[in-house]
Amino acid sequence: MSNRTPSAHEGLAGLKRGFSSLENRNFRLYLSGQVVSRVGTWMQQVSLPWLVLALGGSPIELGIASALEFVPSTVFAPFGGVFADRLDKRHAILATQGAAMLQVCALFALTVTGVITIPMIYALALVLGLVNAIDMPLRQSLAAELVPPATLTNAIALNSTAFNSARVVGPALAGVTIALGTQLFHTTTSGVAFNFALNAISYVAVLVAVWRMDPTLIRRPIIPEHQPRVLDSLGEGIGYALRTPLVLWALMLLLISSTFAMNFRILLPLFAQDVLGLDATGYGALYATMGVGSLAGALTLAFMHERRAILLMVGGGFLFSCLELGLAFIGTALLAVPLIVGVGFFSMLMINTINATVQANVPDHLRGRVMALYVTVFAGSTPIGAIFAGFVAERWNVPAAFVVGALLSLAAVALSGWRFRVSRRNGRLGRTRLGVGDRYEEAREQETPISA
Repeated sequence: MSNRTPSAHEGLAGLKRGFSSLENRNFRLYLSGQVVSRVGTWMQQVSLPWLVLALGGSPIELGIASALEFVPSTVFAPFGGVFADRLDKRHAILATQGAAMLQVCALFALTVTGVITIPMIYALALVLGLVNAIDMPLRQSLAAELVPPATLTNAIALNSTAFNSARVVGPALAGVTIALGTQLFHTTTSGVAFNFALNAISYVAVLVAVWRMDPTLIRRPIIPEHQPRVLDSLGEGIGYALRTPLVLWALMLLLISSTFAMNFRILLPLFAQDVLGLDATGYGALYATMGVGSLAGALTLAFMHERRAILLMVGGGFLFSCLELGLAFIGTALLAVPLIVGVGFFSMLMINTINATVQANVPDHLRGRVMALYVTVFAGSTPIGAIFAGFVAERWNVPAAFVVGALLSLAAVALSGWRFRVSRRNGRLGRTRLGVGDRYEEAREQETPISA
């Protein structure tokens, strides 16, 4: 066994590899806009459930509000993927992000004037869901066109890092502003309205970033002159996923786990309020704690020399489910925090690796449609999961919802692990080792952008 200590040059090379995709200007712009915008998005996502509770909403109403935001993704995201493969993604994202900005402006106006009601929240959540059904496949597939294939895995990891950095800052800031607004104006809606305003402003960052991209340096797949019918095009993407075991069972793992075990938008406010006895500041800190774990998981993946996809998906899913099961038996914040950090860390290992695995095993001309299936599974499962979690929490309690969700997730881990093993034995598994590794420099030299 060699006892050689890694040289400073090797350490710098590893550091460079961890940020390799940032060498691309378009991706730097994309990522910087996402960081700012996602802070605002997380402030809204944390504030909206608290607003429903402040208006006297029940756990079921909390679940319905969350579900309506994601119902359109279940139905329309696959069609959004078809259009993502046909449209100029940069221009389309400018349109969808602008529409999302208008939605949150309306939410702010209704909240700050004090006329907001739970049915109004339902309606605006549905509007945002319709926008996201188109926007999410666009953003998922655009990242792959901004960087060379050799740095795609790193770009996905850094994008997750940005997302989870916002997941730390946004909820913590939201908890503080809700508490401050409540103290100053003696109404919870004042702090919530301020968070909505900050989210509206944050959309400016992503709009400016996307506008400043150089379209000639965006790699685009060749679009046929004569497009097939929308349903035929949709069927082509679905058929590819069904015929590709690694894609199929990675998405199946994500579907079951995200439907039943990742309902923290519903369960965390109830867990913080009913089990741990925390106020808005404590609730925001609890959400930020999960973000810390997820951020650590994303950074771990970004600096990995090579990812063993099966181990990270199955192992991460197993540990995530076990830690969520442990939350059912915790009654103090001191004990809950380390478990929630672990939940964030291992769920990120699983989710991020599923994303990278699907991206690595799909051809460019099908990327929008297949990634739309990823969006449908991940975001579209939320309506069912939100109502499910709200029902279990109201019928029994929050710990019961954690137990049921974790056990169903463990079943999904076992099923997908078995199917991966069968497919490997049959020689049909696909690419399971992800990362640029020692081929990074060579691959980078060979890649050239495709002009628009």
